[in-house]
Amino acid sequence: MIQPPTDAERSRALGDLRYFVELSRERGELEVIEGADPYLEMGALYELSLRDTYPPLLLFRNIKGHAPDYEVLMNVRFSRVFVGDLDMQAVKDRRAAGKWEAKPVPPHVVETGPICENIIRGDDVRVTQFPAGTWHAGDGGPYIGTDCLVINKDPDSDWTNVGTYRVQVHGDRELTVFFEPGKHGRVIRDRYWAKGEPCPVVVVVGQAPALGDAAALSSRYGVSELESAGSLIGRAVDVVYGEVTGLPIPADAEMAFEGFILPPDVDSRIEGPFAEWTGYYATAPHKEAVMRVDRVYHRNAPMLCAQPPTKPTFPGRQTYIGWIAALWDAIEAAGVPGVTGVWKMLGGGARFINVIAIKQMHEGHAKMAGLVATGAGPGAFLGRITIVVDDDIDITSNAEVMWALATRWDPRTQTDIIDGCWSGNLDPVLSPAQRAADEMVNSRIIIYAVKPFAWKDRFPAVNTVDVTYSREVEAKWHDKLAFLRDRA
Repeated sequence: MIQPPTDAERSRALGDLRYFVELSRERGELEVIEGADPYLEMGALYELSLRDTYPPLLLFRNIKGHAPDYEVLMNVRFSRVFVGDLDMQAVKDRRAAGKWEAKPVPPHVVETGPICENIIRGDDVRVTQFPAGTWHAGDGGPYIGTDCLVINKDPDSDWTNVGTYRVQVHGDRELTVFFEPGKHGRVIRDRYWAKGEPCPVVVVVGQAPALGDAAALSSRYGVSELESAGSLIGRAVDVVYGEVTGLPIPADAEMAFEGFILPPDVDSRIEGPFAEWTGYYATAPHKEAVMRVDRVYHRNAPMLCAQPPTKPTFPGRQTYIGWIAALWDAIEAAGVPGVTGVWKMLGGGARFINVIAIKQMHEGHAKMAGLVATGAGPGAFLGRITIVVDDDIDITSNAEVMWALATRWDPRTQTDIIDGCWSGNLDPVLSPAQRAADEMVNSRIIIYAVKPFAWKDRFPAVNTVDVTYSREVEAKWHDKLAFLRDRA
C-alpha cells in the first residue's frame, strides 16, 4: 500500500510542478502517454481516466503534430498527493491549513526565472505551435486554457487578479478568454474598455499546483490570488514582470502568453461552443474579444497543464475539498453557529448541490444556515440546491442525504424558493429569451431536511446500532469473518 506523502513532500509539491511530477512518478501515480492526438484522442483518454476516484496523473509526450519536447499534464487537481481521503476530515484539515486570505503573502519580484529561458516576441509568435486540445467533438476549436491562470490588474488600484477561464486558440497571435458576468477578471477587463483602452493580460499555462488552486477558488474582491497562493505554500511566489504589460508572471511557470484584450469593436472572433463542467454545451458560439499575443515565454521542454471539463458524474470529478472549505469558512464568517460539516454531492459538480450539516440551537437556525450558504461568496454563483440537515447525517454519503430528504423534509413547509440569483452562461436551464436579454439569473431551492426544532426531541428515534458498539463488534469478529476481513 502506498503511504500518504509527508507534509514536507506535499508542501513542496504544491509550490513546484516539476517536483510534483517526480513525486507522482516515485509513488506510481504517473501515467506517461506517447504519441496521442490532441484532436479528440487526448480528451477521450482523459475522460477514461476519470472512471477512478483517484485518476493517475497523465503526462502526454510526443504529441501528434507538435515538437517532441512539448508536454501536457492532466489530473493535477485530482491527485491523491493533494486531495488525500475524500472525507470530512480532509475538509477540516484544509480549513486548518487554509485561512490564506487572512494572512496573504505578497509575491517576490525577481529579475529572471525559468519562464524566461525562451522569449518569443512580436511577429515571431506562433501560438499554434504549442499543443492545444480539441477535447470534445462538439468543441468549436482547440483550447489551450483549461487549467490556466489569467492574470490582469485593476487600472485604478494595485489589485492583481488571477482567475481560471477558458482560453481558445484562433490563430498564431489570437486567443479569446471567456469571462462569465460578475467574475473579477471580467470586471477588470471592462474597466479598461470603459476608458477606451485594451486590457493588459497574461495567460499562464503550466504553473505550481498552489497557483492553480488559488486561481480556481477565487479570493475576495481586491485580494490577489498570488498572495493567497503564497500563504498556501508558506512563502512568497517569485514573479517576473512582463516585458509588454508589466504584469507579474510566476517565475517558475512553464509557459505564458502576454498581450492585450482588444475592445470587441476593434477585433473579435467566434468563441465556442465548448463542453463545460455542467455536462452540457450551454453557451452558443458567440463573438468574443480577441487577446492579441505580443510575447510568449516558456521554459525548455515546457509542461503545459490541462483539465478539460467533463460531466460531473464521473468518480474522478471528485468533490472539491478546496471549494467546500471555502464555503464553510464563508458560512461561519457570516455568523452562523453550530455548523458541523459542509459537502457537495457528486453529480452537482463544484457548484450545483451544497449540503450543510448543523447542530440545531434555536428556532430559525436551519433557515439562517440555508440562506447564508446560498448567498455567501463561494456558494452564490451558478448554484441550484442547498440542503440543510441535522448533524447526525453523514453528508459525505449521498444515500444518507437522500434519506434525510425522504424522512425529515416536508416539501410544503420546509422549502424556500429564491429568485434572481447570480448565474451565468454555463447554466443549462437559462432560457434562450434570458440569454438574449442578458438576464444571467436563476432560482434556487433551499431544502431544510432537519427535524422540526419545536419538537425535534420527540422526533422518531433512528433504528441503527450504536456506532461505538458496532466498532467493538467489528474488531472482535474482524479476523473470523471474511466479509469483515476482506472489506476494502
